Amino acid sequence: MESKKKQITIEGIITFAGGALNNLGYSNEYIESHYKEWAVEGRESTNDYLWYLYNRELNNVEGLTLEQLYLKQSNIYYAMGIFVLKYENGNRNHYTRLAFKSELLRYIETSRESDYQMEVIIIQGKNCEYVRTLVGQTRTPEEMLDWQPLASKDCTNPNGCNCAYSLVPKRDMNGRLVRKKSID
Repeated sequence: MESKKKQITIEGIITFAGGALNNLGYSNEYIESHYKEWAVEGRESTNDYLWYLYNRELNNVEGLTLEQLYLKQSNIYYAMGIFVLKYENGNRNHYTRLAFKSELLRYIETSRESDYQMEVIIIQGKNCEYVRTLVGQTRTPEEMLDWQPLASKDCTNPNGCNCAYSLVPKRDMNGRLVRKKSID
């Protein structure tokens, strides 16, 4: 039996996604009044309205640096995944994977600007036997983007991936940070 999707209310959008939407420039008052205008055109689903806002913001890239764009995308995709899990009774991994891709692209940009060699480490969340075998593994940001093991089809968490990547400076065998170029 397929589980039924829950319909979020406008109040629920403000409670559930309001903080993220506020950070994107949407006031709670705007969300309420804009929904009324949006619904007049024959659209009533508040779930669809929230998806509309998310997708609208994914396409709003004007004036953003690459790092800002990737951070914005990562945050929106992550919120979409949580929404799928909480309101649509689905597995969030598709959106979590998109969030991770944006995060890894941001790590690539960040590491280009660093004086130090950077690497990405895998951090295990809860309930995933698959990632237990990957914990602590590191790769360059580019290599991790190519591999992207998290939120994959191998994830065993029934709610979807809750593991993480973290960008860390590379260290030599003595624990010292590794510079990209040696200082003369």
